[in-house]
Amino acid sequence: MTNVDWRNRFGANWITSVRNQQSSENCWAFATTALYEAMVRIEHNLWNRRSEGEVVHGVGKQSWDLGNFGEATAFVQNYGLADPDCFPFGLSAALYTGKDGGGATPFSPTPDRAGRTVRIGAGATTSLTDPAQKKNWIDTVGPMIVMLNPPSDFGLLRGNQVYVPPPGSPGGPTHALLVVGFNDAAGYWIVKNSWGTGWGNGGFGLVGYSGNMLEPATFVGVRGTNPDPWARRRLRNGVLLQGGNGAGRNNFELFVRVGAQIMHWWRENSTPAFTWNNAGVVRSADQWRDTFHDDALDCPAAVQSTFNRNYELVYRCNFNQLRHVFFDQASGLWNDATLFGPANPQGIPGFIQGNRGAPGDFEVVVLNAAGQLEHWTKHNSFPWTQNPGDWTLRTRFGSGITGSGPALVQSSIGVTGYPENNAGELHYVATANGVMQHFRRDPVTGTWSQVTTFGSGIGSGPCMIESSFGMADETGIGNFELCVAAGGQIQHWWRPNNPVGTWGRSAVFGSSVNRVVGLIQSSFGGDLEVIAERTDLKFQHYYRDTNGVWNTGPIIT
Repeated sequence: MTNVDWRNRFGANWITSVRNQQSSENCWAFATTALYEAMVRIEHNLWNRRSEGEVVHGVGKQSWDLGNFGEATAFVQNYGLADPDCFPFGLSAALYTGKDGGGATPFSPTPDRAGRTVRIGAGATTSLTDPAQKKNWIDTVGPMIVMLNPPSDFGLLRGNQVYVPPPGSPGGPTHALLVVGFNDAAGYWIVKNSWGTGWGNGGFGLVGYSGNMLEPATFVGVRGTNPDPWARRRLRNGVLLQGGNGAGRNNFELFVRVGAQIMHWWRENSTPAFTWNNAGVVRSADQWRDTFHDDALDCPAAVQSTFNRNYELVYRCNFNQLRHVFFDQASGLWNDATLFGPANPQGIPGFIQGNRGAPGDFEVVVLNAAGQLEHWTKHNSFPWTQNPGDWTLRTRFGSGITGSGPALVQSSIGVTGYPENNAGELHYVATANGVMQHFRRDPVTGTWSQVTTFGSGIGSGPCMIESSFGMADETGIGNFELCVAAGGQIQHWWRPNNPVGTWGRSAVFGSSVNRVVGLIQSSFGGDLEVIAERTDLKFQHYYRDTNGVWNTGPIIT
């Protein structure tokens, strides 16, 4: 390629928003963070935000210290890289202690840091000095970071001017940049800076080849990022999730009911075969006294939580309540958590890990036997005035509900951070007498209200996510995507959220469908992936490709 720009490639932007290091000397941490954010987006089609402050203090530096890419990469390799809500920029360096040659041992500002970190493996980084090799990497893999000594007038760059150092101008202090592209015809590199949007063109600049400023410098790239479940929390619902296992493309993890048991299936996504494999029955840690492997009345709703990336399941059981079980990644064992919820719950619950608190609270919306929806919360952080650690009924809403499913979303609408009243809106869609009803929870008052109704002839509960469609960068708000069964087929609906629009139906597909039990947006070009329960009670995979075409996948069980 002779012209590469990751801000607009394949019809999309892959670079996160421009930051401002202000008066600090931490350009190296900002460039490193920008690189990991870009590579998670490129490799997994996932917008995410990482913490520059954690890089700074993780290697034992202060705001006035210059660092280097080697020690930053060693820290990420050893400990991962968390989001800024876990460790904000400017948090005291006293929270980090000691050094072991590979970076400082991180103090966890939030107790779930292990489940909120992007990870890389050994040998994930590559250093290049040959300009042709640098361009090939940027073209075929992604952006690279560079450290150089630009002259003092580099800070004056504005607009789309191509910067070339004045003849004989001395180099200034060491500075780090993210190289996001190049243009051979016009003769320049495209860089992302960390001096705010007032520099260059919105924080991006053009550096001319003729100045020989970047050509001799070493570029560093990374590949093989492994994103955290916190970044994916809005992109999945129901029985299916895309976890952290598997090289390259992370594997799909599927949890479905077969008889009275919960079965775990997984799909290898790093090989072209894309084969589904049976991981076996979900059993308790005590194999001789199983407490939950044979009591299922319905499929579970599954999440991968920030509790060290544990799998968490909630499902209707024969104790006439909901059961919560989880897979402990540290021990490799399934554990029974608790029973909760209304008597004789109906359908698959909506189950998510929300924004409120750290670790984020678990939120469940489930249909009770009286045709109302019940909102339950498990507070996962302290201090809380009401039953910390226990499942608590928060409210009931709606009436005459006839179909419910995994359609609860912790949206990014109204998100301004912690505390609870700034955690963003919860949204849920259920069915009442053939029509879907959309509900919204106000994050300040905590009350649920009906937003709208849409559709007709719907005989089952829907499955809904908030996708990355409609997001210009990691600060955006994605569209709602919803799939629901009607007349033996699947209907796909969507609603734009920025600005808020109306629900529209985009496609009808599939056959012999009883209900939709899982929906995710995957790393395969942002494909939508659906798991449907068939009328013969087997499960089938459908997916919408990058051309917008729905495809029929295999019958899994």
